[in-house]
Amino acid sequence: MKFRLIQNNNLNKENFFNKKELQEILNLYGSMVSVGEWKDYGIYMSKNMVSFEIYRKATETPLFQILKKLNNKDKNKYQLKETNGSVIKSSDNLNSILKIISKKHSAKYLKVIK
Repeated sequence: MKFRLIQNNNLNKENFFNKKELQEILNLYGSMVSVGEWKDYGIYMSKNMVSFEIYRKATETPLFQILKKLNNKDKNKYQLKETNGSVIKSSDNLNSILKIISKKHSAKYLKVIK
């Protein structure tokens, strides 16, 4: 019996959000769903990027897109885009992107509470 070793060179290559990134995104998403602000999400993947798209209603265009550029060697691996497709922020840190979304919406809810 002969054994043949199969090597997969794509194991170290980033193909998606890693577990920590996805957990951070879904934590924010879950909190916004619980207050009734967001209703749906979608995930778009290509060989160059992956995008987490946030919807108020499934029939609308996304409110936000959180993009991760795959195999990007330079800075600004993450981008935040709004409904019209314009880039709100580019960063090498996902948390800075997520803070912008949570600040926008937390200010809105603080006005309602006061």
